[in-house]
Amino acid sequence: MVASNDDLNEGQIEGDADDQPLDSGLKPNQERAIIALLNEPTIKRAAESAGVGEKTIYRWMGDATFSKAYRKARREAFSHAISLTNHYAPHAVNTLVKVMSDSSAGHAARVSAASAMLRFGREGIELDDLAARVEALEAASAKAEQKEKSWRR
Repeated sequence: MVASNDDLNEGQIEGDADDQPLDSGLKPNQERAIIALLNEPTIKRAAESAGVGEKTIYRWMGDATFSKAYRKARREAFSHAISLTNHYAPHAVNTLVKVMSDSSAGHAARVSAASAMLRFGREGIELDDLAARVEALEAASAKAEQKEKSWRR
């Protein structure tokens, strides 16, 4: 999935013809549906955009392969958004410094936005750290299982 800055400003993520498929187990119309689900505000509009029926999307959402690919696509889109906040965090800090040192003040909205950006960036880092810890625990668990299996033989 590829998103341009214009797409991000409009909150859209678009698939590129050269992109890798979302999941090799999906049909092209299912991939289009996932992209539409990421871009459209309702399932009805996503179905129209993907050229499938609304009931079809609801049925696919009950399918393990489709729902797994949809969750993966959502995580990737959100991860990209978190990366952008980390990129713009220095700008938020600069805004805070300017407002804090402005004796005429009255910039509550700007301070609030800058603070939100910093919080969002911090939370993104915390989520990345947590994900790394979970991955390490899963790897250790898998290693322990392999070791236990080898002892049983």
